[in-house]
Amino acid sequence: MTSLGARSRFVVTAGVGFFADGYLNLTIGPVVPILGYLYFQDGKVPTVDSDIMKSGLSLGTVVGQLLFGVLSDVWGRHTIYGKELLLTIFGTLMVVLLPWNRMSAQSVTAWISIFRVITGVGIGADYPLSSSLSAEKSPFGSRAIQMLTVFSNIGLGNIAASIVFLILLKAFEGSIADNMSHLEWVWRLLLGTLPYKQYVCDDTTGQKRTFKKQWEDFCEYFSHWKHAKLLFATAASWFLFDIAYYGINLNQSIILARIGYAHGATPWKTLYNTAVGNIIIQAAGYLPGFYVGIFLPDRIGRVRQQFWTSIMVSILYAIWAGISTQSAHTPTAGLMVIFALSQFLLTVGPNCTTFLIPAEVFPTRVRGTAHGISAASGKCGAIITAFAFGSVEDAIGLEGVLGLFSGIMLLTALVTLLIPETIITLLRALKKMSFIEQAKLLPSFHTLTLRQGTGSYMW
Repeated sequence: MTSLGARSRFVVTAGVGFFADGYLNLTIGPVVPILGYLYFQDGKVPTVDSDIMKSGLSLGTVVGQLLFGVLSDVWGRHTIYGKELLLTIFGTLMVVLLPWNRMSAQSVTAWISIFRVITGVGIGADYPLSSSLSAEKSPFGSRAIQMLTVFSNIGLGNIAASIVFLILLKAFEGSIADNMSHLEWVWRLLLGTLPYKQYVCDDTTGQKRTFKKQWEDFCEYFSHWKHAKLLFATAASWFLFDIAYYGINLNQSIILARIGYAHGATPWKTLYNTAVGNIIIQAAGYLPGFYVGIFLPDRIGRVRQQFWTSIMVSILYAIWAGISTQSAHTPTAGLMVIFALSQFLLTVGPNCTTFLIPAEVFPTRVRGTAHGISAASGKCGAIITAFAFGSVEDAIGLEGVLGLFSGIMLLTALVTLLIPETIITLLRALKKMSFIEQAKLLPSFHTLTLRQGTGSYMW
């Protein structure tokens, strides 16, 4: 029996990779405007360059999710877990070490984008690895609570990035007022203060698999339509959700400016207001959503949680689009409230469940690969929105983008209906079945403990 201390250490250390994801994904938002002041004409990064830099991490993440998802099923989770750390450290270090002088604007864009791709490969590996390990370890509470507690470190990484940014701006306030070039220290230290630890376990399974065997298992399992349909549903719902999710989160500085919060008389004041606005949105909506979302799956079900919150976000985005028009004259405070509320619902619902469901509905032998495919599909959505948000927002305005996201979240809810409930429906059905029928019902679940009266069955 694993001790409580060991389980707690696993939850903390396994979540550090997601902390890195949250931290590094959010930091590019405030870093891009700083780079504009330092390296680009008119003090602003062109839309195309901004989109390329923002999407680099997601591009690498897709590669990491697919590659390490397969490797985790072939070689075992414990064998490769922690190796991705080297890629994350190298990529982050190289971004921070961007040459100080004689770099053209195009060279800055290329340098940062290339090494954020490498960083993304390391971060992407954590999705299939940490999810599979969390699902297969002795649970801390329940499986859902353990997995989502690990995943919630993304939220901590996000708010940590905003706090560090605010601290650095205050620390360099005087020197920036004297010389704008001192913003160099702000963005380099912001990206260079990422706390990242390694969690490594020895492979004790003694089982050796080959890529050929893994491919045969994958093809055999997903040759059945009901399994292929489920993989499509988990991948498509994550893809659609991430279009809206990253469209908002990668562009918080733009959204805060559009709703009237991030304006300032000087570049420093603009960046400072942006940092404060980010913290308000994260503290009021984003971070609480993680901790509420942890406890909902076991109470209302995974599919219900994803479906109804997606519907509510769709409605909120439609309202937000309506009150964002110039004719509406909505005060900034009102727009901030709806911004925070939509972030809360996004996080409490599909942000939690798109990560949780693929780790529960697929069997151990293809779990890493299937979760990697689902997660990579999500990042493809993030890449699309990273490349397209600026251009689309320039063309149709923030209200038009929000209307588009409203429709996308409605599609997310509809695709969710293709996914069967993973635990609650199963438990209800088990009570009406014989032992033999129960055994036939559970081939896709690695472990499930069912307690009825004094009896206990381990699946």
